[in-house]
Amino acid sequence: MRKMRRLYFLMLAAILLLAAGCSSAPANGGNEQAQNGGGTDEQNGGEATVLKLAHVWPASEIHAQAAEKFAAEVEKLSGGKLKVEIYGDGTLGKDQDLLEGLKVGTADIWVGGAGVLSGSSETAKIFTVPFMIDSQEHFEKVYNGEVGQEIANKIQQESGNKILAYWMRGARWLTVNKEVITPEDLKGLKIRVPDSPVFIKSFERLGAAPTPMAFGEVFTSLQQGVIDGQENPLSLIYNLKFYEIVKYLIKTQHVYEPITIVISEEKFNSLSPELQEALVKAANGEAKQFAAEEVKKGDQEYLQKLQENGMTLVEPDIQAFQAKMQGFVEQEFPALKEVYEKIRNAK
Repeated sequence: MRKMRRLYFLMLAAILLLAAGCSSAPANGGNEQAQNGGGTDEQNGGEATVLKLAHVWPASEIHAQAAEKFAAEVEKLSGGKLKVEIYGDGTLGKDQDLLEGLKVGTADIWVGGAGVLSGSSETAKIFTVPFMIDSQEHFEKVYNGEVGQEIANKIQQESGNKILAYWMRGARWLTVNKEVITPEDLKGLKIRVPDSPVFIKSFERLGAAPTPMAFGEVFTSLQQGVIDGQENPLSLIYNLKFYEIVKYLIKTQHVYEPITIVISEEKFNSLSPELQEALVKAANGEAKQFAAEEVKKGDQEYLQKLQENGMTLVEPDIQAFQAKMQGFVEQEFPALKEVYEKIRNAK
């Protein structure tokens, strides 16, 4: 009898514990929401809101380091109420996957080359128009000014993606296994380009055979001869050790594409005004300054290192390249003409 009574009380205790667990479900749900980056800090029962930031670069890349500084400043400015967890080196997918992931929550913030935004926004195609930006000084006037904000507003309207900040990125150089001085030297060469209509059409116009490819596949493809060359800023060319497999470094500096810090409009609006402010300030704070300083300082250093590692520097006939691109926007992307002219005049 005593055994039966003990069993009865044990069963009753288990039922009460289970009931208590069920009644606490909203609090647990709040914690889960925080881990997934949802809700404000008040909705999460005082727990920190966590946002997942994703990019495709190795830790040695300038903008991967800038992302770390951004995350640290977000936590500092929010008093620990907002935290950013970083998933780098493509661990959550390729750039386009990460950008699309903002809509479904596999990532909350994406940091990457602005041209990727062209998959969901017509206006974003402007970022990679060749020979549109003349220098880093011109870049800063555009993207730190009214024109840059106008572009960001249009992209948000078209895609629902909110640009928190533009970060400086070095100009894109061409690396190939053949000396290239004029556009005619590009004829038939398979050049890896990002999967962007502007990149594809511009390199077709220059006479090359543009080959869209995920960034993570470029080194192996160069090694195996699948492609003849690629184009990127000097920092990536050096940090990804392209000098081991590509001989010529062509100083085209054809595109000054910004790095964008992007969050979905829906996710941004789910945050309290306090956390929104912390996010925007951090995106435009120490990390942005660090990226600009490192790009300006690093370009000369990377150029020297690449030459020391065996790459041959080639000074091409830039005027010949520019002549080949005359009328490109008007003929291929007429919807961009107005913003293109504003960028050209922002000097």
